[in-house]
Amino acid sequence: MKKLLKKVGVLVLGMSILSLIGCSDVNEKTAKIIEGKLSEKYNESFEVQYLGERWGTKSNDTVKTYVKALDSDIMFIAEMDTSENIVENYPEMLLMNKFASVFNEAIVEQGLEASSWIRSHTKKSVKITKDLTIEDYLEKSNSEYIHVEIVMKNDDSITAEKLKMIVQQSYEQFNGPSISATYWLFNDDEYKKVNETLEKAANIAPSDLESYQYDSKVFVELTENGFVESDEEINNRLGGGTN
Repeated sequence: MKKLLKKVGVLVLGMSILSLIGCSDVNEKTAKIIEGKLSEKYNESFEVQYLGERWGTKSNDTVKTYVKALDSDIMFIAEMDTSENIVENYPEMLLMNKFASVFNEAIVEQGLEASSWIRSHTKKSVKITKDLTIEDYLEKSNSEYIHVEIVMKNDDSITAEKLKMIVQQSYEQFNGPSISATYWLFNDDEYKKVNETLEKAANIAPSDLESYQYDSKVFVELTENGFVESDEEINNRLGGGTN
């Protein structure tokens, strides 16, 4: 359960990736350089998990790697050019993990099993650092609303009240922007398949979940004027009604 609650991402799955196991000395050397530079920058331990697009063509002078921060178990992307300059999104993924942990705690309190990831919608761009807090981010970005995608294991105990409570608790903790949540409910076997994919992903898009067999998809939104959806509407969707 704890392992599942750490899976966070914000962009696209489906990229062509190649495991480092059995790769050439060049790939291993590249991985070691990236791990070393990231460790020096953040004073943490990192491990390159996969190599994606690589330099060697007229249109590509960078190598893309999928990296895990060993202390936090967070996956992110780092790109290095031929001059060994690195562009990565570790601070952004850390921040999204902080947001997701709020929802995950609320999910656990409701006795449900799920993993989640966040997408925020802001008015101002903010420089995201490793130590940036949720409170500072919301204040500096003037966020309009936060959307969370939640992959949830389906069971008979799920109710409109519980799904609303998860959003309500998070709304109160963030103390500001509107919050919407899309709950993707899967049976046990399919839930395991989805999370096996999430464990290997540095990025994800909601559309990728459409390829899996989900039981239902439920949308819940809370604004300063209250919940948009009624219990009846939510329960209808839980029963497989029209989304």
